[in-house]
Amino acid sequence: MARQLMVEGVPAVELAERFGTPLFAISENAIRERYRRTLAAVRAVYEPVEVYYAVKANPILAVRRVLALEGAGGDAFGPGEVAVSLRAGVPGERLVMNGQAKTAEWLELAVRHGITVTLDNPGELELLLEVAGRALAEGVARGPAPVFVRLKLPLEEVRRSVPEGPQIADRVLATVWGFTEEEAEEAVRRALGAPDRLLLRGYHHHIGYFINRPDYHAAAMRDLVGAVARLRRRTGFEPRVLDLGGGWAYPADPESGDERPHEVPPPEAFAAAQLGALAAALDAAGLPRPLVILELGRSLVGESTVLLARVQWVKEQHGRRFVVTDAQKHLLLRACIEGYRYRWVRADDLDAPPAGPAELFGPTCTDDELALGYPFPAVARGDVVAALACGAYAQTFGASLNSLPRPAAVLVNGTRAAVVVRRETVDDVLARYELPGWLA
Repeated sequence: MARQLMVEGVPAVELAERFGTPLFAISENAIRERYRRTLAAVRAVYEPVEVYYAVKANPILAVRRVLALEGAGGDAFGPGEVAVSLRAGVPGERLVMNGQAKTAEWLELAVRHGITVTLDNPGELELLLEVAGRALAEGVARGPAPVFVRLKLPLEEVRRSVPEGPQIADRVLATVWGFTEEEAEEAVRRALGAPDRLLLRGYHHHIGYFINRPDYHAAAMRDLVGAVARLRRRTGFEPRVLDLGGGWAYPADPESGDERPHEVPPPEAFAAAQLGALAAALDAAGLPRPLVILELGRSLVGESTVLLARVQWVKEQHGRRFVVTDAQKHLLLRACIEGYRYRWVRADDLDAPPAGPAELFGPTCTDDELALGYPFPAVARGDVVAALACGAYAQTFGASLNSLPRPAAVLVNGTRAAVVVRRETVDDVLARYELPGWLA
């Protein structure tokens, strides 16, 4: 009997029959197991530590609820992500609002719910002082607004000790987020000088996903602690919290641009390198160990999900085999804009040998390339194929070309499956459009 693609206890082909295609199918227990493994890995190295979920990686309410039930606080960028998190049962006090363009309305939302605001620039700090003061006067704030100061550091340790370090450090400096160390000193003094309105909890320092090397994160921790120690000498402030952001890789790693299986360090390696380096640097600097928050996204949910598609036609032309499916590449938009590469399989037979290279295409009128020159088994009209490990950022970036309705998503737990994102209709696609009176 052929070995089928399974989503927990349900054959993927059965899910396609029941719910239609294209279809995102999510394993609930894959998310739970990954979260628990990650939490155990970091707590084996450092205490106290929390693993938060970066909801931008996959904002489906049911996904956020699963992680809320596991105890994960989270990063919530603005009103939409805050709403998803609160509806999923995450207390506001366990949310962090990041971003570089927060409006007064966003800050008011954070203040009302006790969400920690990651300050990004001096103007935002002043705006939050106004918002917090007004909220306190109106009796709608829970107390002084909790804040982090986000740091943007030159990463000298990364430059010296990591392969490609100078290029990586330059890319971090080219990003928009955060205060320089000198700016942070002024921000700390300003926040400490307004204890009635602001509660400075600590620093935020996210260096992003650039390479899947744990030593990159370890070197960055030495840079961070050096800055924290210097800021303590100049301001007297000792952080109670360090939010380290995310950026951990995961084994499937489509972000690498290589759809072939390849070696990526496990969460235990990232935990040992990053948090081990942090602990050593804090001890060497004579700093007390604060609460550490990690905001992980892709590494928690990336491998939980498959995209199921049905073969519409197979064409043999000019020595090429074109496999046309009903899943457009814009459902995996980062494959279009950032070179991600997903692994594709035949859902009813994982061991079927390649029948030569294939050009996998979607249905739209663009160059809808899902995979080119991909070693792929023989398939025929009606067969179900699947893209693996697309749980991260597919929902966030997914678009709809040619006004095609976007697909459903189902959550699978054991042998149970339920729709958690309903399939769009054409009416849904057109619902936001309006005609001005003179065209009616």
